[in-house]
Amino acid sequence: MKGFTALVTIFSLVAVLPAQEAKNPLQRELEYEIMAPCCYGSPVGDHESEAAQQVKVQIAQLLAEGKTKEEILDMYVAIYGERILARPRAQGFNLMAYIVPPLLLVVGGLFLFYYLNRVTSPAARPVSANRESYSDEFFSKIEKEMKELDI
Repeated sequence: MKGFTALVTIFSLVAVLPAQEAKNPLQRELEYEIMAPCCYGSPVGDHESEAAQQVKVQIAQLLAEGKTKEEILDMYVAIYGERILARPRAQGFNLMAYIVPPLLLVVGGLFLFYYLNRVTSPAARPVSANRESYSDEFFSKIEKEMKELDI
């Protein structure tokens, strides 16, 4: 009976799991560079909608026809616009997405370095304790207050 249960479990899992054919590495790469056209929420490789499935089939067909990665990406950009790409191309205004974050990180680090050095540097310098730097009036006030407090 245990053998029968195990056999039924295995067959049910095999029937439920989708058949994964051996995909071309370029096809996998393209599936993760193109967003699902139904919602633009995730790449086609992770999406299970009908539109995403159609794109997967279309990618496989285009690769079988001998199209290159760039030709396929250009075709989808021509149809859907730049938003179909999971990563924006590094040209024009999209170049800002690649330049601004590291630039802000460097500028922020320099500002933090400058600020911390400026804030901590006065405390790092020793205070002059010689009596000549203070006036006699200052010391007479201190002695008067100490007498009033009985110190």
